[in-house]
Amino acid sequence: MRVPAVFTDEERQYAPFVAGAIFIALFVGFPLGLTLALARTQDGTLDGHWPALAQVHGHLQLAGWFGLFVTGMGLRLVPRFTGARLRSAWPAPAIFALIASGLALRGFSQPWMDSAPFGLLAVLSAALQLAGAVIFAGVILRCLLRGRRDDFGYTPYFGAGALWLVAGMALNLWFVTEAVDADAVTVPVLRSLALTYALLYGFITMFILGVSIRTAPVFFGRPPVPKLPGRGVWLMATAGTVMYVAGAFWRGEEASDSARWLYNGGLLVSALGLAGAVLALGILRGAPHRLRASAQRSMLFVRAGYGWLLAVGVLQAYYSLKAVADDRLVQYYETDAVRHLLALGFATTVLFGMALLVLPRLAMRRGTGRSVGAVIATLLLLVQGAAVARGAGSLLVNEAHFDEGFWTMSAGGIAGLLAVLLFTAYLLQHPGQIEIPLPPQANVPEG
Repeated sequence: MRVPAVFTDEERQYAPFVAGAIFIALFVGFPLGLTLALARTQDGTLDGHWPALAQVHGHLQLAGWFGLFVTGMGLRLVPRFTGARLRSAWPAPAIFALIASGLALRGFSQPWMDSAPFGLLAVLSAALQLAGAVIFAGVILRCLLRGRRDDFGYTPYFGAGALWLVAGMALNLWFVTEAVDADAVTVPVLRSLALTYALLYGFITMFILGVSIRTAPVFFGRPPVPKLPGRGVWLMATAGTVMYVAGAFWRGEEASDSARWLYNGGLLVSALGLAGAVLALGILRGAPHRLRASAQRSMLFVRAGYGWLLAVGVLQAYYSLKAVADDRLVQYYETDAVRHLLALGFATTVLFGMALLVLPRLAMRRGTGRSVGAVIATLLLLVQGAAVARGAGSLLVNEAHFDEGFWTMSAGGIAGLLAVLLFTAYLLQHPGQIEIPLPPQANVPEG
């Protein structure tokens, strides 16, 4: 079977993954999240499907919008960082086909997976995603093991991220299978939280930190992050994720104090890792003077994202310490606020920024001489607005018990949808003719 040309061309191999991620975000992820929030403003249940559709929304955003985007960029960047190019073209289309088809089946089947045909499709969807994750992890780990010496310290981040994707998809298969066996249409809440944490903190955040630890020293003209703080951040982030996932699963099985301490402690250790990453990378200080002026606008996204990462670390530490003092678990909407601030404020903002910096089509746009300041500023404001509104909505519902918080969540969904739409329009716009500036002393022949 012949591999499509878009997968064999290393300069275009990422394109199907980014396109798939955008498709899910535009037509399923953000619209479904907006629908769910609006339904709650009217005390609606969407014919009893609200809980199942809420889990569909979360999974498709994590494994689809973020997952496909990060997977595509991982296949593009990790081989270049390590110097270990892919020996065969088949892994990329296989990974894409498995994960994308699994996501499509998940969205189609979960609301009705308590009946036989849909239950089988739900289990199949989870198995397909796990198979795609295993192949992706194999590619990444091979590059890390066979590539050049890592002088920047990105290896543990990419390695952990790849393994967390496999672990998360294995948990997904386990949890979905058990739900189908129990004739349920949802995974129990604490198990769903464990899966979300594994994908968001273990896979997505680890890969973003890995790219940052490799590129930030280059952008800022600094030496690599020292080994001790770099490994310390990785250790805290990894340990915190392990603790939280184990604590959430254990607490779902029995209401023990030990499980509660593990659950809350995982949130605290992760928070220290997130805040430590901002300090170790130093992205919020100094100027990225190694970037051209046109590229420094894109760097605003990365710096804004890491500002959110620091805020998330502080807020998450506060909630975990408060829960420990009150002898309780961190409340659901506290966790919901934190994870949406991390997903929208940090992950989405940084992904847009990195895409503007490294995607060939967008890098070419900077060379055309066209002013794109208005587009960049609007995109940045929309993403920040989405993060503020969505996080504030959860905090309003949690702290003040205001149902109006769901209206705020709806506003965040609209802003997020508009941000992805604007990014897509900018990405699809023809880059135009690149202008190559000539030195002042150059003699240009007339005529």
